[in-house]
Amino acid sequence: MQWAVMLALTIVLLLGVANLIAMQYGQGAIRTALDEGARYGAFLGNDWEDCEHRAENVLRGDSGLLRGTLGDSISVRCEAAGDLMQATATGSFDWWVGGLPAVDFTMVGEAVHEAAP
Repeated sequence: MQWAVMLALTIVLLLGVANLIAMQYGQGAIRTALDEGARYGAFLGNDWEDCEHRAENVLRGDSGLLRGTLGDSISVRCEAAGDLMQATATGSFDWWVGGLPAVDFTMVGEAVHEAAP
């Protein structure tokens, strides 16, 4: 009986650690997509729509960084704020082990608008 309990706890622990690693990867992928989107939207002649499209493509495109169920709850929004292009992502990551609340987050990426010479 003690071996069964120990095995079950070990599996839950390993699953929790794997879930933490997946969440860290997800946050890095979102950070990359926000930075890419903000830089692309800050190019001369581009706007907030170009920023959102680029960030979504980096996240969920054909070769996106966060395809699948891990990125389903994430929404990306871009806006021009003065001389900055801001890309904001909001969402949450669910735990693979039941009974734990989702991890909510908001991340922001910024880039300075390119000026005409």
